[in-house]
Amino acid sequence: MGKSRTGKEKVGVRVAGSPAASAKTGRVSSAWPSSCVFLTSLVWGDDVRRAKDVFKKYKCSADGKHVEASAAATKRNVRWQLITDERHPAKGEYGLFAQRKLERGEHVIDYLGLVTLKGNESKTSDYTASFGDDNELALDAERMGNEARMINDFRNTGARANALFDQYRDAAGDLKLGVFAGPHGIPKGDEVLVSYGKGFWENRLASMGADDMAQFCGYQAPAYDQ
Repeated sequence: MGKSRTGKEKVGVRVAGSPAASAKTGRVSSAWPSSCVFLTSLVWGDDVRRAKDVFKKYKCSADGKHVEASAAATKRNVRWQLITDERHPAKGEYGLFAQRKLERGEHVIDYLGLVTLKGNESKTSDYTASFGDDNELALDAERMGNEARMINDFRNTGARANALFDQYRDAAGDLKLGVFAGPHGIPKGDEVLVSYGKGFWENRLASMGADDMAQFCGYQAPAYDQ
């Protein structure tokens, strides 16, 4: 995670294996990844806490008074499972799937992880999202996060993005990065898919030494970005 350290706030941190995956007939599930600490709230890094004006701007609640993710609500909305479809570009990894029909604009889940100042995040993480009104923060779910870290990009899945990331303020006034159902909603059983953005794939291709998407995964990604 680079040089950034986890903040002192321990509420909302659970040991690996805490969430229970849905294990119905025909679904392949597994224990929560041991490499990732399961969270029920954001963890604010020491660097953000030292930047007091920034910290107070985005975390209005006192320590221990923040809003935690509802396990029951998450279970009603989504399940995570191992992807076994040979045609899926994320085969062998996890995906997030709708447990019920999710209506247009409906809040699906929050994206949780470690919040650091922009530039202090892990440079090798595939789980980093820009955060803050001016993108002055980074939210990384590589080493700690929740089910939202399982959400895949839509490219080469044969489907379009059906969800999107958006920032909002929760009941305590804290900034959150939420995942919301797209314009057409998400049918029950469908995988929740977003667009990581072209910048993500450009960086990923460069890190892998590939010249284009075809070289990276064996076929061309769609040209549209939505």
